[in-house]
Amino acid sequence: MSPFILKQSLFMRTLFLILILVLLTISNIFSQTGEDARTSAIVKWAPAALMAGKFTVGSELNFGGKGSLDLVLGFPLSATRTIKHDEKESEMETKAFSVLLGYRHYFGKKQMRGLYLEPYAKYLRHEASGIITSDLIEELAQMDTKTKYEGFGVGAQLGVQFMLFKRVSVDFYFLGLEANTARFRTNSVDVANPLVPWTIIQTTEARRKLEETYADIPFAKNGVEIEINQDKKEANSSYRGFMPGLRFGASIGVRF
Repeated sequence: MSPFILKQSLFMRTLFLILILVLLTISNIFSQTGEDARTSAIVKWAPAALMAGKFTVGSELNFGGKGSLDLVLGFPLSATRTIKHDEKESEMETKAFSVLLGYRHYFGKKQMRGLYLEPYAKYLRHEASGIITSDLIEELAQMDTKTKYEGFGVGAQLGVQFMLFKRVSVDFYFLGLEANTARFRTNSVDVANPLVPWTIIQTTEARRKLEETYADIPFAKNGVEIEINQDKKEANSSYRGFMPGLRFGASIGVRF
C-alpha cells in the first residue's frame, strides 16, 4: 500500500470516529431532561504542552445535563529540549500539532463538574531537529538529526473537573489509554568531518546504536526498518504500525 493511500485510509478512519462522537453529542442534546438545561462553554489552556512544542487551547461545550463536547487544538510553537546520548547532552528543537475531539460523560449531578469518562479521537504530528553528539568507535560524531511522528488514534480517559469562583475551571485528566496507527521516521547525517566516509566498523556501530534505541520501545522494535549509508555517513530509520499511548495532564479555563 502506498503512503498516499495509507494516509487517506487513516484520515477517513479518524473522520468516521469523529462523526460518531458528534452524533453521540447531538443525541445527548435532544435527550437532556436534567434540571440544569442551559448551554454553557469553557475555554481552556494547557500550559504543560509548551514543553512539547505546542500552544494548546481547548473548548468544552455543554447543552445541559451530563454530556459535553470537548475540542482541543495544539498549534506548533518551537521549544528546545535537552537530551542525553552517549553521556553527552544535546539540544533538540521540537514542535507539534494536534487535534482532539471527545465526548465527556459526567457522573455527578452538576453540569461540567466532577468525575468524567471521555472517549476521544486524536491526530498528532510531532517534529524535532538538532545536532546530537555521539561516539562511533571512539570517533566523535555530530549527527544532524530530524525526526517526524504522525499518528491517528482513539482512546478514553478518566478525569475530574471542578470550578473556582464559579467561573474558573481546573481540569485534571489523570488516566488516558489510547491506540494509535502511527508513522515515525528519523534521518541523521554525520557532519563532524563530511569529507571522510565512515569505516565499516563505524557503519556497524551506527546500526547497533539505532537498534538499541528502538529496543526500548515496545511494538516498534520488531517493525522498524533501518538503513545505513556508509559513504554519506547517513543513518535512517522508519516505523509504521500500531503504537499505544498514555494521556494525562491538566488545564485551566474560564466558563462562559
